[in-house]
Amino acid sequence: MKLLAIALVLLLPCLAAAPDIVGNAFGNPNAPITMEIFSDFQCPACKGLHDNAVPEIMREFVIPGKVYLIFRYFPLQGHPYGRVSAEFVCAAAHVGKYELVSNALFASQPAWSGNGQVEETVNRVLSPAEAKKVKALLKDPAVQGEIQHDLDEGKTVPVNQTPTILVTKGFRRYPIAGVTDYGLLRSFLNDLLKK
Repeated sequence: MKLLAIALVLLLPCLAAAPDIVGNAFGNPNAPITMEIFSDFQCPACKGLHDNAVPEIMREFVIPGKVYLIFRYFPLQGHPYGRVSAEFVCAAAHVGKYELVSNALFASQPAWSGNGQVEETVNRVLSPAEAKKVKALLKDPAVQGEIQHDLDEGKTVPVNQTPTILVTKGFRRYPIAGVTDYGLLRSFLNDLLKK
């Protein structure tokens, strides 16, 4: 019994530091590094990170099991379609279409950011049945709760701009704000993996 108590005491810090698992997470939750990207779908710098660095992060770090990647919803108040786009992507994640919908919104960001046609953009990549499910989930408390959870998490970092990347290894957290050069990010991750 005493041995079990000691094991639990030693395990508690690990349990507390474990990231939550959400529909917009990729890779092995037990990877040595967790990377959270706080992003706004209407943010041009977030689009740049998504288009230029995320595919490389996936290929070089997530797929080989070195990084567990979590995308966080962080719609900025200054973006009139930031919240609605986050709602559509989060709802799509609930039907297994996170990647498809987030990719579509980032790909056509200049168009829907100007005309507000977020739903039409999303519907172009979903089947009619999927679009109906996503629309039904938009105001679901679970979807709204996930977005609010990510906003609350971001405030603790603190996230002052998007994109903001939070890299965690062990008990150390490293926030990286703004546009990020992939070469520098790659070097930073490789250095962390060596420690």
